[in-house]
Amino acid sequence: MSLDVSLLSTALIAGGRLVADATVKEMTKDAYQALKGKVGDLFGRRAAKATQKLEAAETRDEGKAELALAIPDLRPDEAEELQPVLQTFLDAMRQDGAARETIAHARIALDLDVGGSVLIDNVEDAREIGVRSRSDGDFTFSNVKMDPGNRSGN
Repeated sequence: MSLDVSLLSTALIAGGRLVADATVKEMTKDAYQALKGKVGDLFGRRAAKATQKLEAAETRDEGKAELALAIPDLRPDEAEELQPVLQTFLDAMRQDGAARETIAHARIALDLDVGGSVLIDNVEDAREIGVRSRSDGDFTFSNVKMDPGNRSGN
């Protein structure tokens, strides 16, 4: 596994979503806490505060932005130190059915500024789609099959 900032950020965001879920195994939560701790050790208080914000829905977007500023890139030595801790977390998520279910939905967000036409075609299994588009031509969004997820009955 080649470790880059996007993989690390994605794992931290996923872990932030999992910690409050009572159905997720403690082994998975402990592995996330270890990853979060290692990130704090390597990148300091700003990164630690950002990861904390990922755990609450109301501060998640703020946490993502702060995480991107706190960890703009990874040096090879940082990647080497993070890799085993990240791998442990990924392995724990794979073995935890509740964790897989919690993070398995797709969310698509697009912000387009196009000089011509926009065609978005054949999107499947997304639960959330947000599109903001400015285009000089036509905008076509077709063949969309949404994933209904677990319905609560509300």
